[in-house]
Amino acid sequence: MPIVKIPKHRFDERLDKLRAELAEKKIKHFIVFNPTHIYYLTGFVHIPTERPFGLIVQDSEINFFVPELEKQHVEEEVPQTAKIGTYFDYPDATHPMKHFATFLKKDLSITGDLGAEGAGSPGRQGYEGPKLEEVLGLPVKVFPQILVDMRVIKDDDELACIRESSMWANLAHQLLQEKTRVGANEVDVSTSASLEASQAMGKALGIAYRPFTFRGLPVHAGYRGQIGTYSAIPHAMTRFAIFQAGDTLVTGASSNVAGYYSELERTMFLGPPNDKQRKYFDIMMEAQDAALAAFAPGDPCSKVDKAARAVFKKHGVWNLVQHHTGHAIGLEGHEKPFLDHGMDVKMEPGMVFTVEPGIYDRSIGGFRHSDTIFITEDGKEQVTYYPRDIDYLTIPLR
Repeated sequence: MPIVKIPKHRFDERLDKLRAELAEKKIKHFIVFNPTHIYYLTGFVHIPTERPFGLIVQDSEINFFVPELEKQHVEEEVPQTAKIGTYFDYPDATHPMKHFATFLKKDLSITGDLGAEGAGSPGRQGYEGPKLEEVLGLPVKVFPQILVDMRVIKDDDELACIRESSMWANLAHQLLQEKTRVGANEVDVSTSASLEASQAMGKALGIAYRPFTFRGLPVHAGYRGQIGTYSAIPHAMTRFAIFQAGDTLVTGASSNVAGYYSELERTMFLGPPNDKQRKYFDIMMEAQDAALAAFAPGDPCSKVDKAARAVFKKHGVWNLVQHHTGHAIGLEGHEKPFLDHGMDVKMEPGMVFTVEPGIYDRSIGGFRHSDTIFITEDGKEQVTYYPRDIDYLTIPLR
């Protein structure tokens, strides 16, 4: 049966692990502001705005401090919450952080041993406010990486979500390729493929499935402007481009399964590729094959990047390379650690990476495949499985 959500015991395990790490640091109370980390620890998802929103983790309970419009939401979704502190809105006559200080000191009886993942509420969407220490009059130890580091190794349920995500990304990409034709608009093609894949996913996974997204579709496949010579801009933006014969195309597909993502990218051609397109495609494939062969538990992340770099340098195209070979992925599209020649963190079972070496020639386009890789006890597992060969990825003119 496909996984549709992270089971509750996983959140309990994460909270226990966090508490153990906090105990070593002599921290009894820890404030979490990052919405991704709040979900990671509790399963609660909200729309982050300028309004301060905090999770307070203590020895045996969790508490929330939220704007009034989120109180009922927390009560229904996280019934095990001990106390919920609220404020009406931001900025209001009394700043929310002052209400937060009152909640921490009076309702939760916090007088010390306090830590947080940030000095104060994040400055998003116009927010301005004081640091915790300013409103509390207490020292606050900041540990910005503690939860980032916890997320590096995925448990079996997280891996199952990412594997499920890759399946729906595969379907979306197939639909994207089938719908792409000369004269079509990239937005129309992407929207149609993403919608059809999302509808299929919803029907297959059933009413228990929740994509945990408040914008867009749960499955997406598209080009993001990487069409024709613009495919040579790795982070191009959607341009409402019209597909033309001879275009080099760089795609992207993923899906959201309980908040987790995979990554699938392919280089395609609209009509038979010319000699230069074939040359660059073959070099890119060789580099990705070298990178894939370099994955191994116990070896440094830098090994993978160095393997791809060696191929590019051998073929004299290093001047066309604009980024490292990949990055971890999970609840966010980019996570640590990174497949970079400067990162010697050892690969461990449970780590999940994208492998995406690319070369970019502005005169003809970009050439990049990306696949999602699990590090296993004895090697690796590639969970994205869309065809990689040039013949399959050449779209006939019609």
